[in-house]
Amino acid sequence: MRTSGQLLWRTAGLLSLVSFLLFATGFVLALNPQQLAPAKEAVPTAPEKAAPVPAEGIRKVVALGDSLTRGAGDANGQGYAGLVRQVLEKKFGKPISFSNLAINGQESPDLVKQLGQEQVKAQLAEANLILFTIGGNDLFSQTGGLYTIDAKKLAAATKTLTANYEEIIRQIRAVNKQATIVYTSLYNPFGDTYASAETIQPVLDWNHTAAGIAAKYPRVIVVPTYDLFVNKEKTYLYADHFHPNTAGYERIAQRILQALD
Repeated sequence: MRTSGQLLWRTAGLLSLVSFLLFATGFVLALNPQQLAPAKEAVPTAPEKAAPVPAEGIRKVVALGDSLTRGAGDANGQGYAGLVRQVLEKKFGKPISFSNLAINGQESPDLVKQLGQEQVKAQLAEANLILFTIGGNDLFSQTGGLYTIDAKKLAAATKTLTANYEEIIRQIRAVNKQATIVYTSLYNPFGDTYASAETIQPVLDWNHTAAGIAAKYPRVIVVPTYDLFVNKEKTYLYADHFHPNTAGYERIAQRILQALD
């Protein structure tokens, strides 16, 4: 009986010691939970988000693309690109070099070829901010100015545009890894015509595709414009019912500037 009693007391004492050690270990870990992490493993941190505009400001803006970047329909001849440059000059209090290389009527295959020109590469390499539009002519040039949409041609044009759009971003980024690139996505100029039903979804689908591709590359911003014109076509489109008017370009410029803030 005495031996059994001693064994019981020893067992109870051992359990008490183990309980105390577990309690002490838990207390220490509560005070310093990083003790649980492997000694040599760095604590992960969120990547820094690069500012859209350098703190020292913009030195050079290069604009590319089609008639939207060229400014067709703007009575002042500036278009959204010229307006963005003008506001940035006031903001930073110094002149900004500006090259508008956009071409009226240009489609995505044309822009891909233009980016292969050495003088264009040289301009892009010096830029802090690169603005471009493309896609409207790809998708809707086959209408011939009439509100008639061929669904098969539109699907084929979208496929070609998708491939060329990514190639455009890739080529720009190959010659300039730091500049902020801003793509102005599409609005629907046919929103208040009888082609509305055939064009709304393709434009929305394209804008979604463009944003998805841009997200794969650093410092590429896609600026939406669809909402700026929907149900406001008569107010913000030019007489040709395709390009923005002066007020329409001002709205696009404001949206881009908001994205750059």
